[in-house]
Amino acid sequence: MTAPDDTMRLNRYLARCGLGSRRAVEELITAGRVSVDGVPAKDLGRRVVPGQAEVSVDGVPTVLPSSTRIYAFHKPHGVVSTLKAQGGQPSLLPYRNQSDLPERFIPVGRLDAASTGLLLWTDDGELAQRLLHPSSGLWKTYELELDRAPADYEVAKLMGGRLRLDGRPVRPCRLALQDGGTIRQWIMELHEGRKRQIRRMCGAVGLKVRRLHRVAIGPIQLGLLRPGDFRRLDSREEKELRLACAGRGTRDERDGT
Repeated sequence: MTAPDDTMRLNRYLARCGLGSRRAVEELITAGRVSVDGVPAKDLGRRVVPGQAEVSVDGVPTVLPSSTRIYAFHKPHGVVSTLKAQGGQPSLLPYRNQSDLPERFIPVGRLDAASTGLLLWTDDGELAQRLLHPSSGLWKTYELELDRAPADYEVAKLMGGRLRLDGRPVRPCRLALQDGGTIRQWIMELHEGRKRQIRRMCGAVGLKVRRLHRVAIGPIQLGLLRPGDFRRLDSREEKELRLACAGRGTRDERDGT
């Protein structure tokens, strides 16, 4: 028997409320932190009727937004890509507060503190999940400045998928000199997101990254957005982004280039 059209799986409902990815909200459910109509709900297959069921997390009622939004953000240098400060380094929280974004908006993926550039924020947990999963196939574009000009064989090794990180081979990437740049300035495109991946890939062939700046995620460009500023994606950009990662994977992978 199929569920009525007006019901929604509890994990999807919580993700839509901006409480995290499907995987993250499932952990909330199994930990007993979610209740439906005052009764703890630990069944991952539980379905609710939005607007009728009272769903709470840690006793705080949830609200399903009438619509979701996506923002582009220019992460400044020296800021960690979390909402909690780490090791004395500032977090993203003050930027969210300054822009009056509600708490349900979260950054999608990461850039390390020394890297700058484009981060996406959304209150759509399902979209965040798709964006993070490696099978989305989204190419992320970076400008990088190296400590020296790479040799041809080093470029080939970086591009050819012949490196291994964490015991697993990396996927082939694209690498080209920046237009008008020096022989140390390159454009790299990749569609993985392992922790500090670009820096580790370059280090594996004897190169050091002096500067790393993300300029695009799939069809979304950073453009002239200033460091620390947000801009809401327009309807065309949002449609293109959703189409670019539609129907993809369901597991998390941290973006830590």
